[in-house]
Amino acid sequence: MTETELTTRHWLNRAFYADKKAKALEMLVRQCRERAEGLSRCSEGNDKGRSDGAENGTENALMKLAEMERKADAQRVEAVNVSAEIQAIISELHDDDLEAVLIHRYLLFKTVEQTAESIGYDPRTVMRKIKKAIEKLSPNVIECHPVDMI
Repeated sequence: MTETELTTRHWLNRAFYADKKAKALEMLVRQCRERAEGLSRCSEGNDKGRSDGAENGTENALMKLAEMERKADAQRVEAVNVSAEIQAIISELHDDDLEAVLIHRYLLFKTVEQTAESIGYDPRTVMRKIKKAIEKLSPNVIECHPVDMI
């Protein structure tokens, strides 16, 4: 495999990693929300002698939650944008068969075996089609997205 093909595979895998990061941030949002709700419940029943520390802790937890929600939203947008960019490059193949294989592999995040099963090909056929598609795409990816390659 040439350096250009390897770079193209890396470029195509960006959607997978963007999606993976979005899911991880969503898990952090849930964790922050649970902490904030826990602090809020603890301080609600404690009106007598309640210190400002409990209030500040809840406020800080809510601020962290809001910040994490903003980051998660931004990452979801990034994942959608990366997927759209990859879809646009894949559609430049003008070969429905090769496009379907790449969509399963790089946008639906299926393994070679899962792709083969979905499309009804042998896994070796899928690997050959991926290689052929990447060979055809490599010049377009390098030409259109040189900044992404750095």
